Amino acid sequence: MDHAADGPRPVTPAVLGSFCLFAAAMAAMAAATLLAPGGPLDPVWRIKPAAHAQLLAMGAWVGVSFCALSLAAAVISVGVFQRRRWGWNAAVVGIVLNAAGDAARGLSGAWLEGLVGVSVTAAIVWWLTRPRVRALFDR
Repeated sequence: MDHAADGPRPVTPAVLGSFCLFAAAMAAMAAATLLAPGGPLDPVWRIKPAAHAQLLAMGAWVGVSFCALSLAAAVISVGVFQRRRWGWNAAVVGIVLNAAGDAARGLSGAWLEGLVGVSVTAAIVWWLTRPRVRALFDR
């Protein structure tokens, strides 16, 4: 039996909502490490110590911005889990903004990282904008 022809399953909002919650958690963790450096969460920056140093050098407003991003992602996840159109719209906008950041990263010298990021986010946006997927959020 070919289930692909049936269209997306209602699991789509659960996956997208979980992704938004993950983004909220990561932004909250970044905020915590930037607002209170030297804490127990700092080891998460071992993968990108230069980025951590650059963000710390920008001051506390960066940590506050990550707090706002975390809150926004958490609110968006509620809309997505409830299959609301505004949640879908906000999630798509957030993913497109992430792609813009990936493009900027690519233009600033990390071209492979930027290209991969833009490619992945473009595929996600393409999938989310399919009529059958978008229709899941018509509540």
